[in-house]
Amino acid sequence: MNIPTFEGILTVVATPFDQNGAIAFDVLGKHVDFLLANRIGTIVPGGTTGEYYSQTVEERKKVMSFVAERVGKKAKLVAGTNSQRPDDTIELSKFAKGLGYEALMLAAPFYSLPGTQELAQHFRHIATATGMPIILYNFPARTGVDMNREFLEAINDVKAICAIKESSGSFARMLEHIVHFDGRYQRVCGADDQAVDCFLWGSKSWIAGASNFLPAEHMALYEACVLKKDFVRGQRLMHAMLPMFYLLEQGGKYIQFVKYGCELAGIPVGSPRQPLLPLSEAEKADFRRLYEQLKAAKIGALAA
Repeated sequence: MNIPTFEGILTVVATPFDQNGAIAFDVLGKHVDFLLANRIGTIVPGGTTGEYYSQTVEERKKVMSFVAERVGKKAKLVAGTNSQRPDDTIELSKFAKGLGYEALMLAAPFYSLPGTQELAQHFRHIATATGMPIILYNFPARTGVDMNREFLEAINDVKAICAIKESSGSFARMLEHIVHFDGRYQRVCGADDQAVDCFLWGSKSWIAGASNFLPAEHMALYEACVLKKDFVRGQRLMHAMLPMFYLLEQGGKYIQFVKYGCELAGIPVGSPRQPLLPLSEAEKADFRRLYEQLKAAKIGALAA
């Protein structure tokens, strides 16, 4: 198995819906083109920001197929294939493999709350059944399960599991990975408000929902920190972006904010599917104020 090196910005692409709630593939095409035009190097359909949990298996396959065809050789592809049902995860993963996706992004199965050894066995099963590299996605606030040190030690010999996106919100977890697993798992930034810190400690990639509507700004921050090692500049860029990231991470409506951000960026991806509801006018106004301030800072123009 060829284990890829994850570098740059990996955008977990939002799924556009029309007024009837159907997937708007014409808008999805424009959105993918927008990301590619802004030099996003990896496109990730099927993540939380893409509202995979509200889609049928067939809808998810159609999205993966459409994205793969639209991207072609212009960027790399990683598939979010998480599901409550391991069989669905395996089916979606094999389908993605056939389309040319180079890796999977997988969280713990939500709601079932597997214990540490059960979770380890689950990922062994997925890795064996799919034969694909896996980026772990630790997001206990959504799954109810923490991919802790004991779990990582339990799957340490499964080489297909090659990276971890840490979204617990605790930067101490990143340091724990450095102490105990340095060189074993690629560390992928999974908390937008901790991007500079992750880059400082060696992360080379950032799986970012907000890059749906701020791709140039994400690229500017990545290039300052990772490519140029200019952390003074990186801190200055992050200082300008932090109010937006704080709202996204702490505001409780990440998906809704991202979708509204796409609208402000000229890509009207529509409202989220139920049970989520659109933002209120007051929430839109607060977000729009931060968006306009960030655009006025012209961070995207600083990208190399």
